[in-house]
Amino acid sequence: MMRRAAISLSVLCLTLALPAVALAAGSTSATTVGDTPTGHDGTLTGMFIVAVSIPAFLTVMTLIDIARGKHTNRHQH
Repeated sequence: MMRRAAISLSVLCLTLALPAVALAAGSTSATTVGDTPTGHDGTLTGMFIVAVSIPAFLTVMTLIDIARGKHTNRHQH
């Protein structure tokens, strides 16, 4: 059960991260004035999304473990 959830959440994270990376890589055709590029660069946005998704993924996995009773002090015999 946990492996399926981990795989599903990994796929979800990649689904969100890969378009952000592709958008950041493809946004090199910004309109320039002189040597200064103008327009929105999605690199920082993509990095922020990836950086936030890692702790969010770990939080969700921990909550699932808590709900299933994996983080309790009582031991099942």
